[in-house]
Amino acid sequence: MDWLEEKTDKFLTFIRNLSFRKAMIAYILVLAVIVWGLSYITMILCWQQEMSIWAKYGERENLRNIVYEKGLLWLYGDSIFSKSDESMLKFFDICRVWCPFFYSFAGIILTIFLFYRKRLKRPLLILEESVEKIRKDDLDFQAVYESKDELGRLCGSVEDMRLELVRGKEEMWSLIERQKELNAAFAHDLRTPLTVLRGYTDFLAKYIPEGKISTGKLNSTLALMAEHLKRLEEYSRTMKGIRSIEEVPFTCEQTSIHSIVKKIEEVIFALNQIRDVEIVHEGNSTDTQISADDSMIMEVLENILSNAIRYAEKKIEVLSDYDKEKAEFTLTVRDDGPGFSEEQLKKALKPYYKEHEKNESGDHFGIGLHICQELCKKHGGTLSIANSIQGGAVITASFKTTQ
Repeated sequence: MDWLEEKTDKFLTFIRNLSFRKAMIAYILVLAVIVWGLSYITMILCWQQEMSIWAKYGERENLRNIVYEKGLLWLYGDSIFSKSDESMLKFFDICRVWCPFFYSFAGIILTIFLFYRKRLKRPLLILEESVEKIRKDDLDFQAVYESKDELGRLCGSVEDMRLELVRGKEEMWSLIERQKELNAAFAHDLRTPLTVLRGYTDFLAKYIPEGKISTGKLNSTLALMAEHLKRLEEYSRTMKGIRSIEEVPFTCEQTSIHSIVKKIEEVIFALNQIRDVEIVHEGNSTDTQISADDSMIMEVLENILSNAIRYAEKKIEVLSDYDKEKAEFTLTVRDDGPGFSEEQLKKALKPYYKEHEKNESGDHFGIGLHICQELCKKHGGTLSIANSIQGGAVITASFKTTQ
């Protein structure tokens, strides 16, 4: 039985996959066989019925001779039959003559109906529903028709078109999300440099009137401010030409650990002028020459400090270190705030994550640590978050360098 079912399924699949032309020929051939068979059976039955009526009126051989000589219509004209028998003979005679035409006409109607129902109705319904859903911008459907005929291929083309539309829409949403992330990163990264500039401005505004700033200190402070402004201009120009954070350019230049540490201390100095939180730095300043992107390192530091300032109560510690064996520069920022919750430890590095979103201020984008992670990756390093055993959050960023 399993063998028979398998053969039957293969035969039905073969029939279902026939093209419309071959399928129509097959339907017509089957119709012709059925019409011929029914016509033959009907003729035989009608002839038998006529012969049985003739038998009532004489010998069959004599009747047959009369039929051959005069024909049935002449017999009916001779009125040798009763009215009822004559009517029955005429009825069977008409059925015998006209049954092929009747069966052919009925068969054509039935064949058209079956062909539409078996080969056209379902795929046309699928195509109609698919077009309607696409018109309504609803792509959550499948235009699948299990046949390799013309409409099956057309349904396959509609399904391919649907998948292309889905891919296009997903790509569009991905572009929107990347642009949203880029805009948030741009707005986020502008805050800390502007805060640094504000710190220098407050410093100058506070001590210049009192005459406590020497000309040398004033010139160096103005030079630092000019450097930060130049960095902001370059950053704005860079962000204008890219489409995602992953496209942020990575440029390694020859520098020294001393130069990087000096820039770290300058940022910390400016932030200490306007914040109630004390920021202290510990690190070895050496003349070791390395190849690194110091602007990217400073951007990561500023983002981490911005995050720490929001949660710290009184103090933030910044630790910098360079491992010659690993050729790795490390920044660690530790605050005395509440630290990370369990959920934050799992999700804080994801973009737009805010554990207490309703209580967050409007200028917090939930993207700072995610930006830091991406920048560390571009520099061959990593970003990790943890809680200190003394309490508070600890964020460690590493950067691979070359000497």
